[in-house]
Amino acid sequence: MTKTARLLHRALASAAALAAAAWLVVPAHAAPPPVGSDDWNVMMPYKEWVTSQHDTLGRWCCDIGDGRPVEARIADDHWEVHVTPKHFPDEVDHWMPVPDEKITRNANPTGTPILWMYQGRVQCFAPPDGV
Repeated sequence: MTKTARLLHRALASAAALAAAAWLVVPAHAAPPPVGSDDWNVMMPYKEWVTSQHDTLGRWCCDIGDGRPVEARIADDHWEVHVTPKHFPDEVDHWMPVPDEKITRNANPTGTPILWMYQGRVQCFAPPDGV
């Protein structure tokens, strides 16, 4: 193999390795709720609202695949959300606090609390309307 051919071979191998590594670190987005599920019935009539929300710092809440209706409560002076495998299959059943900056400020038309999670972290939380 000539020196040029070896260099070309190394460059192509390096490019392929980089492409494979980049593919592995690209985050996967959650799937929308299954058609006909309770989550689907709550979220889909409000898809435009769900996909246009931001936290108080102006960051996007993610997409409809990352949001689910949840139980929520006020504990002391902050919101907590009930995360369950039913709504977030990769999560264990637990209550978690919602950071204040993750609470949306727009009225929630769904009538139920909505939590957007990504990789186990709260992206946004929309309290039930009127709270």
